[in-house]
Amino acid sequence: MDFLKSTNRTRSSFRFRHLKELGFGLLAVVAVIIAVLAFTARGNGAGPSPAPAASTPESSRAAVPNVDIIGDSYVVGSDQGGYGAANWAKIVGSRFYSESHPVDMNVIGHPGAGYIVRGTEKVTFAEAATTSLRSTADLVLVFGSRNDGKQDPAAMAAAATDLYTKIHERAPHAKLIVVGPAWVDERVPDFILSDSKAISEAASAGGIQFVNPLSERWFFGADSKLIGADGVHPTDAGHQYLAEKMYGLISKTLATMATP
Repeated sequence: MDFLKSTNRTRSSFRFRHLKELGFGLLAVVAVIIAVLAFTARGNGAGPSPAPAASTPESSRAAVPNVDIIGDSYVVGSDQGGYGAANWAKIVGSRFYSESHPVDMNVIGHPGAGYIVRGTEKVTFAEAATTSLRSTADLVLVFGSRNDGKQDPAAMAAAATDLYTKIHERAPHAKLIVVGPAWVDERVPDFILSDSKAISEAASAGGIQFVNPLSERWFFGADSKLIGADGVHPTDAGHQYLAEKMYGLISKTLATMATP
């Protein structure tokens, strides 16, 4: 009997140890399975992920302000001046860079173009904007145009409204500045004054900033010498003159905007 009792105790002790070892083994297996499942879930994108960054309207915008410029040969230059590094838009961009406030410039210039008139490349300002304006633009500046010539004021205003609408549709976050047509001296023709007024009224109706080179006397008086021999286009010095005007306008406007 003592032997049986001793044997039973030994067997019971063995069973207990075996169950303990089996239990620890099962726990280890379960832990491994859980770890594998967690790793697989993370690999499939189903696991927990870091909280997303705060979303803002500017979250997908460029790291520097995008400035798009729409215009004619007063924007891209001519044989009289303003090609390459002498172009006023290039001068403005270089100045921003040198002052450690770079901007990304996109110049959309078509010689001879205007709000209504198609230039040498057969497009109006609105058509150029539809094909070339960036959706990421922070600031859009429209400059011109004397090329429109004599137009019905209502037609001119309608074309201006159409352009501004297309710009807002394509670049909804952009601030828009309209710079009216410039002239070469103080003897401004009536049709240029009429076109400028129609553009101004369309801009005002849309709550858009309008800058009037005629009332601000751009190229008037002694500054008329900055127009080339053709009596139409600015020289290199004229583009430097425009760069001073445009830099002040663009930098002042960007300073009031929430840019990245």
